Amino acid sequence: MYSFLAGALLGAPWVLSFAPISLWWLGLLLLAVLPFVALKTSRPWLTGLAFGWSAYGLGVSWLHISLHTYGGLPSVLAWAAIAAFTLYLALFPALALWFYSRFAAVRAQSWPATVFNALLWAALWTFFEWARGTFMTGFAWLGLGDALVDSPFANLLPWLGSYGSLFALMLFAQLFLSFVFNRLPGNLLGATAVLGGLLVLVQLPVNTQSAGALTVVGVQTNVDQSIKFDPDLIVSNMQKAFALGDMAKEQLANQGGGLLVFPETVNPLVWTDTPVEWRTTFRDFATPGETAVIMGSAIQEGARYFNSIVMFQGDEALEALEVPETRHDKRHLVPFGEFIPLGFKWFVAMLNMPMGEFTSGSGPLKPFLVNGNALASTVCYEDIFSGEFAGLVANSTQEPSMFVNLSNLAWFGQSWALDQHAQMGRTRSAEHRKPGLRVTNTGVSGIVNANGQWTQRVEPGQALVWSGQVEGRLGQTFFAKWGDRLWFSIWGAVLLLLCVREWRLRAYNRAHSINP
Repeated sequence: MYSFLAGALLGAPWVLSFAPISLWWLGLLLLAVLPFVALKTSRPWLTGLAFGWSAYGLGVSWLHISLHTYGGLPSVLAWAAIAAFTLYLALFPALALWFYSRFAAVRAQSWPATVFNALLWAALWTFFEWARGTFMTGFAWLGLGDALVDSPFANLLPWLGSYGSLFALMLFAQLFLSFVFNRLPGNLLGATAVLGGLLVLVQLPVNTQSAGALTVVGVQTNVDQSIKFDPDLIVSNMQKAFALGDMAKEQLANQGGGLLVFPETVNPLVWTDTPVEWRTTFRDFATPGETAVIMGSAIQEGARYFNSIVMFQGDEALEALEVPETRHDKRHLVPFGEFIPLGFKWFVAMLNMPMGEFTSGSGPLKPFLVNGNALASTVCYEDIFSGEFAGLVANSTQEPSMFVNLSNLAWFGQSWALDQHAQMGRTRSAEHRKPGLRVTNTGVSGIVNANGQWTQRVEPGQALVWSGQVEGRLGQTFFAKWGDRLWFSIWGAVLLLLCVREWRLRAYNRAHSINP
């Protein structure tokens, strides 16, 4: 029982590390304390399981809004589904602590042993965080590396990425805490050396070049999820969106043109079922050679459906509007919301999901070209996967100069999910040193600079048009060049160190006639 309670109590404040509270240091402290506490329990893996269950259970409790309020699932079943889902997520911290308790130097009374333990723990946690965001399509939400964008160490991100930056800071925190507990001067020296290296790294300039400024006008439609797909209200909702679009077009015309952006699935119908006059209205918000339009819609091609971002230049013929070709099809689909995992059709059948069987996009990313800037686009939570996103950008047909994310977060009401998602998207901008546009139905919308900080943040829960200037940036950061290969190099080095240590330990035991 102590093993479980200790982990649950440590995990409870985890969500406070992230936006909108952003106590990033708290998460780092919790991770530093966790292995010390776990090794004092009889079942360290159970401590890890309870930590994860508590941390993720509280952190994504807003799923109840989508499952119950909008999905129609009875409240008790919604909470049960969240409990089951977060228990699965908790398996990854449990595995990290199981491996740590198996291979850590338990009697770490020398500084080499504590340094080994610090390296091992930082590697295990960050590896299993990556695995949580990868295995079975992954769920990379609430990874502490993404909270670092709001820390003094944000400039580590273009060098090491989210997991690499977290590894380095965990190494420092673990060495410092080991000094506090053991008073070994070597630990303080090691912690000081790591911190000094990080402070030097955050001061290094990241060289990028301007790709030119782009005027952007975004539309935040603020259509509640309960009425977004209501057949009786679709027409009035679209009239509202078109009225906002007219205001946006006028603003752009007064500023000499630029980019007009609508949110994900602003068109609640499949594009092929959309009235022709609606299609032409979206096209006509653009002005050839002056203003481009980006909007979200479901697209049908044969028997396949895609959750897409479409761009119009204003000169498309009617035939070209039937199945738009200049578009980005969402690649990383949301389980249960956009595809049905094997064996869970019965569960999805209980939910009120208007669209649930999409096909994943494929092929290299083709940035949208607007007034000299190349925009890499993502839909909803495609931008929360750091390594996958880096690969997408690296393999694009042209280097993007800025990012644009279209989302519909109305599923989660006005919960912390909105700021949590925006924080992860801001981290992608910081990792690649490219600005970002975030255009959502209900919030949070706005403009993010190349450092991952808001330059314009539109408050959620309002129907409005907002505008701003964005300066695109060209040039690859160190992390952008390496992507997740950088993290695997770090983890591989620690694994090699572990193998050498195990080999030497076994050799020592054999030499002294002790069974390993």
